[in-house]
Amino acid sequence: MRAAFAKAAATLDEFLAKAAAPQAGTSNYALKVAISDGRDTEYFWVSDFSNEGDRFSGTLKNEPRVVKKYKSGERIQFSKAQITDWMYIDGAKRRMMGNFTACALLTEEPPAQAQAFKKRYGLQCE
Repeated sequence: MRAAFAKAAATLDEFLAKAAAPQAGTSNYALKVAISDGRDTEYFWVSDFSNEGDRFSGTLKNEPRVVKKYKSGERIQFSKAQITDWMYIDGAKRRMMGNFTACALLTEEPPAQAQAFKKRYGLQCE
């Protein structure tokens, strides 16, 4: 997972530039954000995000399971340092771009399930 976080961090500025001026045929731009409640950390996908410098806000897309101070659909604020992954859909290529954490998690799944997920979402793990 650390390698996935590092890859996302290394390409984050490029992703943010694409999200600020999306190309035709691309959609579903989202960030994965680490949120803590003091002792526990949970990772959430956030959509409809905007930023001013290193401060971001966006809409929480997952229902919290551990960190209970937020609800799905709620607008949250976070820092650039809390971003652990990113993704978007490239309709022309029929591919999910980014989502490096999914690739890391798929290494723990049975090969047939991992392959089915990759095929369904057009995810290419390198």
